[in-house]
Amino acid sequence: MKKRMLSFVLAMTMIAALLTACGGSEEASAGSAAADAEVQTEASSDNAEAGTEAVDWDDIVDIHMCYMNMGPVPRGVKDVEAAINEITEEEIHTHVTIDVFEIGVYDQQVGLMLASNTPVDLMVTLPGGPAGFSSMRSQGQLKDITDLLDEYGQGILETTGDLIKATSLNGRIYAVPTYRNVASSFYLVMRTDVLEDLGLLEKAQNMTSFSEYEEIMEAVQNSDKWSHLAPLGSGSASLMVREGGACIGVDKFSDVGVFDYLGDNTRVVCTNPLAGDDKVMLSYDTDEYRDMIELGRRWWNKGLIYKDALISQFNGAAEMIKSDIAFSFLTDAEYGVESAYEVQCGMPMTCVKVYDYPITTASLVKFTWGVSSSAQEPEAAVAFMNMMYTDSRIANLLAWGIEGVDYEVTDGVAHFIEGNDNPAYHVSDYLFGNQFLVLPWDGNDADLRQVTEDLMKARPVSPYLGFMCDTSDISNEITAISSVIGEYRNRVELGVEDEEVCQEFVEKLRTAGADKIVATYQEQLDAWIAENR
Repeated sequence: MKKRMLSFVLAMTMIAALLTACGGSEEASAGSAAADAEVQTEASSDNAEAGTEAVDWDDIVDIHMCYMNMGPVPRGVKDVEAAINEITEEEIHTHVTIDVFEIGVYDQQVGLMLASNTPVDLMVTLPGGPAGFSSMRSQGQLKDITDLLDEYGQGILETTGDLIKATSLNGRIYAVPTYRNVASSFYLVMRTDVLEDLGLLEKAQNMTSFSEYEEIMEAVQNSDKWSHLAPLGSGSASLMVREGGACIGVDKFSDVGVFDYLGDNTRVVCTNPLAGDDKVMLSYDTDEYRDMIELGRRWWNKGLIYKDALISQFNGAAEMIKSDIAFSFLTDAEYGVESAYEVQCGMPMTCVKVYDYPITTASLVKFTWGVSSSAQEPEAAVAFMNMMYTDSRIANLLAWGIEGVDYEVTDGVAHFIEGNDNPAYHVSDYLFGNQFLVLPWDGNDADLRQVTEDLMKARPVSPYLGFMCDTSDISNEITAISSVIGEYRNRVELGVEDEEVCQEFVEKLRTAGADKIVATYQEQLDAWIAENR
């Protein structure tokens, strides 16, 4: 491939575009659909035009792209691939070959390909595990794409703005966060029919404390009609710690604090963004964590938590609701949570917000797009990634498939074609580049993307956004720590264990090297603050 001299990396003068968790494809919004559908169409058209940038090779270049699906591998991948190549071969002289894996085997498949040096030019990273961004970057499995972005990814840089700091280390960029709704909040989600039957709907909607929530759970537990339901369900054993970092051992919602885990997926280290002292702590040995597990122990001893949570086979708490097993659950979610969970649970749900999270590095590195160390065509990979972030045609093909085959559009909203609610291709909208270019799905208003992007831009940002620890010197300790967490954390956070076992958990963490991990993070955070403040 003919290459031009790569120019100096784009300076950090892009306008900040503030962006949560894995935003669902079934979000809801309010507003006027007709007018905003026209705005959505015009914006998509403008972005598509802006995303088509010149490349400096004439022959068609082949790249290999990998991502996962939460369900089975779609039948229509090759048709979507062909539709994408009709665009990319003409506009960026690039042919894209797509491999999709089920979520449960994605780590393994990516590992096998990289171990055998199979070319993987472009891939999505996961929130954690071997295919997580932090793990892959620390092991040298992601290329430094700083100069490639300057050359072929101007649209990416303009779209993500300062948010790309989350995937940067020492001024170098190793992946790109998906530009999606990361304005996440902590919610209590409850069955509306149960609340109405017990005359507790108004109380639930207006509650401001966990003690009020506990009273509602006890009312469900003690009722004749609903006593078969677990007051608090958990589809996974780890119940209490919120991904966003909320410390829920306090009573009043207004007193809830938040930790920033500094991008640490094991959540061993944390800081308190509001404390102002920049102190890195062992999160499992803080007063906030102890208060939280004490709350969990009280709920467990009262029988309020699903008794089989440690051996639960349910794929999430929403499935427990749908199966008439549970009454409520705790969740981190984005705008539109009520509509999203009504779809997932199959019934009306009442959602009460507890806390709004600031945008953190951890929320941005859940899903990122990177060029793997085995890539043979990194230039073309970044050129195609640029289209993922700027071209609505590519964004909708990757999320919903082929219009007229896999879905239709009515008044700016995508939906299944009548008689075909199991199309050959249908994936999640938050995985691919720029979620805000993807048409809203059925059940949402046409202005969903504009509403959620505006909300995200208004959300506060953690003062540690962009900090990333180089963990290469503590990789052995992280491995040992992960083993201890796997042994203790679920039981501790469910409230199953007493205080003595909780202290044993902390002691084993320290024996495994927790203090060295905390010290490493503190040293690097201090250096980062000195350079960036």
